[in-house]
Amino acid sequence: MKKSYIILLAVVIILTGCSDTKKLTCTSIENKDDMQTDSVIEIKVKDNRVSDMKFTVDMKFKEGNQQDIQSMADSIKASKPYMDVTLISGGIRLVTTDDKDSFIGIKMDQEITYNELKEVLELQEYVCE
Repeated sequence: MKKSYIILLAVVIILTGCSDTKKLTCTSIENKDDMQTDSVIEIKVKDNRVSDMKFTVDMKFKEGNQQDIQSMADSIKASKPYMDVTLISGGIRLVTTDDKDSFIGIKMDQEITYNELKEVLELQEYVCE
């Protein structure tokens, strides 16, 4: 009986194709005079196509520049309604998700392998897992 459950589970895993989607996560940290920007790109690749993307950017300001954070967040919300804008300790978090179109220069219908995508992002100085 136990053996049949294991076989059934193996068949379900094969039929659902859960192993053909790969998730690529890449990070970048950039320091400027008054701000540090931490970026994380999460991209799922299935059958050599991007299936969805999430781009998170944390902008952290030095202590002397924090008085304008709320007005900056409000301005971003007004000009970029597709972004989720929230306040974090010392800065602003911007989150953009997409499963239909494109952003960061990668089109959803573009054929690209996981390894090609990783190479492209690493050329842009991201560190990928």
